[in-house]
Amino acid sequence: MIYIVTRHEGAIEWLRSKGYDGSVLPHLEHEQIAGENTYIGVLPIPMVKAILDAGSRFLLLSLPDVTLSQRGASMTPEEMDQAGVHLIEVKSIELASRKKAILFGGTDGHGATMTAISERNLEKSEYEVTTVCNYERHKMGTNLEKSELPKDCGTGFPEYFWGLTFLNNDFSGLRTGDIIVVVDIPLPIRVNLSFSAADEAIEKIRELCEKGIRTILIDHHKRAIMHYGKAIEGGAEVVFSLGAEQYCHYGAPDAYSRFWGTLGAICDRDPSTLPVEDDEKKPFEEMERYAAWIDLKKRDLSFLLETIRHDERKSLTSQEVTLQPPNSTVEENVTVVDRLTEGKGFKELDAACARDDTLYGVGINHDCSAIQVINYWKRLRPEETNRVPALPVALRLAQHRNPFGHDAALTIKLESQDCEIAKEQVNEIVRMLNSRGMKKDTSPKNKEDAIDYIASAFSDVPTPYFLTMHGWSHVEAVLDSARILGLISGLTLDEQKLLDWSVLCHDLGNGAMAYKEKYGLIVSDNDDGAEARDKHELYTVQILAEWNREGIFQNIIGEEDLRVICDMCYRHRKRSALPKDPRVSKLCSLLRVADALDRTRNRARYNDNGEPYSQVRETLLPESIKHWEAQRAIDAIRLHVKKGHIAFEFLVTDVDSSKFIIDDFEKELAPLEGIIPSWDVLVTTVPE
Repeated sequence: MIYIVTRHEGAIEWLRSKGYDGSVLPHLEHEQIAGENTYIGVLPIPMVKAILDAGSRFLLLSLPDVTLSQRGASMTPEEMDQAGVHLIEVKSIELASRKKAILFGGTDGHGATMTAISERNLEKSEYEVTTVCNYERHKMGTNLEKSELPKDCGTGFPEYFWGLTFLNNDFSGLRTGDIIVVVDIPLPIRVNLSFSAADEAIEKIRELCEKGIRTILIDHHKRAIMHYGKAIEGGAEVVFSLGAEQYCHYGAPDAYSRFWGTLGAICDRDPSTLPVEDDEKKPFEEMERYAAWIDLKKRDLSFLLETIRHDERKSLTSQEVTLQPPNSTVEENVTVVDRLTEGKGFKELDAACARDDTLYGVGINHDCSAIQVINYWKRLRPEETNRVPALPVALRLAQHRNPFGHDAALTIKLESQDCEIAKEQVNEIVRMLNSRGMKKDTSPKNKEDAIDYIASAFSDVPTPYFLTMHGWSHVEAVLDSARILGLISGLTLDEQKLLDWSVLCHDLGNGAMAYKEKYGLIVSDNDDGAEARDKHELYTVQILAEWNREGIFQNIIGEEDLRVICDMCYRHRKRSALPKDPRVSKLCSLLRVADALDRTRNRARYNDNGEPYSQVRETLLPESIKHWEAQRAIDAIRLHVKKGHIAFEFLVTDVDSSKFIIDDFEKELAPLEGIIPSWDVLVTTVPE
């Protein structure tokens, strides 16, 4: 039997004129391949090999002299003869062995979607992929030895994964050029094991990289940054997603990854997915129901992964999937749940906060071994002015012992399973969360108090309406970038401390009007924020000087360090010359780059007053509109970091709109010559 595989009528006529008449197939599927047949056409090499392996003939339709304009167009038999078209029989094909990839993925809704997307992209890159994504339930304990747990502890609990599953995995089948990818599993702080899982995992990574096996860690967890410097030094490549969690995956985004990635980000309570404009609310409600379905199906992880792999959107249900909120009490801004259901703690707290309309949720887990704390994610946006800022619980509870998890969803492990002690701890946490922070009549006692004081200042002072987000959310984003840049730049702990404090304070001056009378700042009475914005670096220095006189930084920041911090804040805008001191100049350059990295869509959806862009735009000048639109065209930025090199990948929906910001960013990089060994700026277009 002869099969002609083509969609072009001219090719069919030409073959028939040469005596080849058979069944015409516009496409050939693998299941249509059988023995003792003849197949004619232009087919992928693996499919040709499958034909030959089945015992059939394959005739390649060769088009040596077809012009560019003729490609894809229908040609007459005569035109094909003139182009030298002829048949070549392919009798054997030997395929080189495919590169291997081992993919480890997280097991929650976000982790499962990122795993499936990464797997798909690795396969598109011609890797033979082995995926490890499984959740094994093990009882949490204290200072567990390696011998006390099975070798395979799954990928659902970071410390067990890195300390046991990863260390015990058989990598012997990998060779130079093969790849290991870990998605959405952060390097952990030490909690349950008698040894540092992160340190031992990093040593294993070093061994693998020395054998020429690439190891790529893809993450978005801010609290894991502290470990990544050692991993990079050991040879790992780290990809850190800024701006949107939907891009925490291997490979370039496409329509498939945008859809499933958005659902995964909603599962992870990523505030960048929340609707702002009225026309976004109904589509979000549907996506949220889909995400709830994913959360439900993650208990059958194999089924969920198969659903995502095959893009089976019809499996998603738009039916309401709700979690019955547990009984709770409300203490000011905090919802308190006496006992949480095993495996549902964070979701139950979220549901209870939604019902109670509170900023934070606190609950004791099922066996009193830990306390779970969340920000209610839909209240992170400043919908009202002069409210208690919904600071991330990781910041509000920075001095608390043994926290681990997300910045906005922490688990605090308890030393015993005494429920009465757990209740006492909950009361302490509730008190800390309800505290309005350091106000005018109170001085900070430690670093955490000082940070709280600064964060509260950003919530209490008005930021000019025409600016994209310049409040605390901007400060947090810049701080994340500054710490990553510090890793690649080899900063000392003292240098990173100076950079961190400069980030925390650099935009205080945007709220100069609030301090005008108290500190005698020279700002026009009728100023709408334009003057404060134009001179905000000067006002920042003046505010810090007044705070220092009031003793805000006493026993927290030394006089010399504060002088450096003030100098960096004053010079953080590119219109100012860099400091003459090389050390301070280096830090100031890093501050500018970190500041410039917060240029994504999420920052330009509304202003610090909570007003959506559609409303703000009505009063904006053309130059401001240009900046807003440019940032809205940058969906996210991914940092690809390896030893001696960093690549800044801008994920954009509109190249033209975003171009001037990206060009400007490249100019900010120039002073980093000699500070960061090498860098690239990449632009990747993503579908709307």
